[in-house]
Amino acid sequence: MIRQLLLGLVALLLTLLTWLGGGIVAQWLSPWTMWFALLLAEVLLVFPEQSREETIFDARRRVLRGLVRDPFTWFSLLLMLFLSIQWLNATTFLEWQVETQTWRVVSPAFAWLQSPETAAAMTVRPANPAAAAFLPVGSHPWAWLPGSLRADEAFGVLNWFVPVLTALLAVKHGLRKRSKRQLAFFVCAMTSILAVAGIIQFVLDGEFLYWGRKSHAFFFATFGYPNHAACFFPAVMAWAMGMLLWSVEHREHTRVRPWMYGVTVLLCAVSGILSGSRAGMLFTLALIAFTALYIPVRYLGSWAPQWRILVPLLLLIITGVTLGTAAFRIYAMTQNREAKAALAAATTPEARAAATKLRTYGTIPALDTVLMEIADTPWESFFEHPMLMRSGYQGILALRQAADHPWFGTGAWSFRWLNAKYIRPDVPEEQAWYKARLGSGQANVHNDTLQFLTEHGWVGFGLMLGCIASLCLPFLWQLLRSPQIVVNDDLADRTWFNRINAFYLYAFVGTALIAAHSFIDLVFRSPACMMLYGLFFVCAEGFLLGTPKAKPAATAPVGA
Repeated sequence: MIRQLLLGLVALLLTLLTWLGGGIVAQWLSPWTMWFALLLAEVLLVFPEQSREETIFDARRRVLRGLVRDPFTWFSLLLMLFLSIQWLNATTFLEWQVETQTWRVVSPAFAWLQSPETAAAMTVRPANPAAAAFLPVGSHPWAWLPGSLRADEAFGVLNWFVPVLTALLAVKHGLRKRSKRQLAFFVCAMTSILAVAGIIQFVLDGEFLYWGRKSHAFFFATFGYPNHAACFFPAVMAWAMGMLLWSVEHREHTRVRPWMYGVTVLLCAVSGILSGSRAGMLFTLALIAFTALYIPVRYLGSWAPQWRILVPLLLLIITGVTLGTAAFRIYAMTQNREAKAALAAATTPEARAAATKLRTYGTIPALDTVLMEIADTPWESFFEHPMLMRSGYQGILALRQAADHPWFGTGAWSFRWLNAKYIRPDVPEEQAWYKARLGSGQANVHNDTLQFLTEHGWVGFGLMLGCIASLCLPFLWQLLRSPQIVVNDDLADRTWFNRINAFYLYAFVGTALIAAHSFIDLVFRSPACMMLYGLFFVCAEGFLLGTPKAKPAATAPVGA
């Protein structure tokens, strides 16, 4: 039981983050996440998983030695320290309570850090007492340290990074290879249940969470933001596809039937399409197309003649049906739109009669809406400025804000409060854009790189990049050397590319999709997606098996 305690805690953390709104609802995370992170750290140091030949004391020494030597440990600790300083060094921020007609101090974290002008500011009523109002008072307690505008919002980011980084350290150093594979299987099983819940929810309503709690917005499964679901499910689809191929090639090391991973792949593909996000659809289609090409390339030379024809044909049919359905729905919606426009433009009975004769098709609301978004997207202009992409003016405002505060940034979630001051009054186009937005979507840049750079500066963002690099570089090294240590290559052609570890390859594809998605939306502002991204790197080692030991030669009996 003690041996599996760490594995169980990490699995529980991922489940909680995923099922509690994807981890984006701040009040659902605080304060349990910090205590959970402390528990994880204690179990990692006191009860790490042991191999059969080592004692608990040997396991503790191994873990401690690994933590000290790992750059990821130090980048993680420095990042936690940086975010903690931003949380403590927050300005005094007042929020007007309409019900009680009084000001409430929501920041800083402790009363002794409040600005001396707080009491005087609380006696002044806002210009519109009938509406909620916000009032920053004074400056940061320590002007020379990293700071933030609101301590409560800065603490929300701490609730993301501290438990996720602690869990990744626990998996990397506290779990053995077999447990990492078990955790990978758990990710597939848990996500399959979540996908089933989301599909049922989509069929029945699509606007509720946990059977009766109206969200007043589109939810898929437990993800209150469609693009978080569009990131999570295609990524797990790649995860499960890698495990499927790995389990086929290494059946002696797994008790799970490959078709079980196939079920996860199918459920995640459906969930990615139903998530209501064009990114989810595009990533799902990209994974299907990649797999349809990769599987025949990897295994064609080792199949029996009949399978060399049947399997590529089946994959071709699946790909053709998927892409064909998407193309037909785009065509159908285009025809419906043209027919509707012709009917609206008709001014004579003859024209109206001709418009009603135009052929129309039935609709599939969520699917058709997103497919038309894909068809209507001006892809040429979309990629003209890769760092801005769909963030548009919000990206420009973020760059202006980052230029004013390059080193420490302005604090977590500060973009939402400061972006208006970077609208240039002498540019009518910017003024018109800001008024048209009416506050919608302005809390985020919709580009994780720009948002983290703006809010945490080069120091905080550099520490985040250091964490990613310390995970990614060893992963890439193991990926490139995996063809040299294949245990069983009977099912793969004997070429370097086809001997690459299957899980590593799909982990690379999955992390690449998440990283690409983060440039056009805010996927790393969901701790569930953040933790899944890190688990790709730290769990992959469990699938890199060493070369089997040669069997000792039989000795001849004495006197033979």
